[in-house]
Amino acid sequence: MKHALAVLLLSLPALCLAQGRPNPPCDRWPTNIAENGLKDAGMLGSIDYTKTRAVQLASEKIGKAEDGEQLWREVYHITFHEKNGNKVKVIAVNDAGEFECSMSAVEVFVVSKHLLSRVENDRMFKQIE
Repeated sequence: MKHALAVLLLSLPALCLAQGRPNPPCDRWPTNIAENGLKDAGMLGSIDYTKTRAVQLASEKIGKAEDGEQLWREVYHITFHEKNGNKVKVIAVNDAGEFECSMSAVEVFVVSKHLLSRVENDRMFKQIE
């Protein structure tokens, strides 16, 4: 029993290392790029910035950059609220390093429809809606 407890306690630091990027999330980089892309495409008008939300959906290690810096692929669900009441939702995907958010271009996917199927009580759904 003592041996099992010691193994468990020694493995806890390894479990903590399995999280996403060690630095704060890079939600501003994909949000700004998505905003500019949507405005350039004529899909986004005047924004109420106090209501803009970016929720990180995923973060995964994908390898190392040429300089050896660890890279993560990050996925965000971003909701822009226009001043006229419309919402524009996108999924943004980009690569981020340990110290630099802009390690790749940002891919922006416009969410045209969200089909609901009994997710109203889901924790992630509440964060992105």
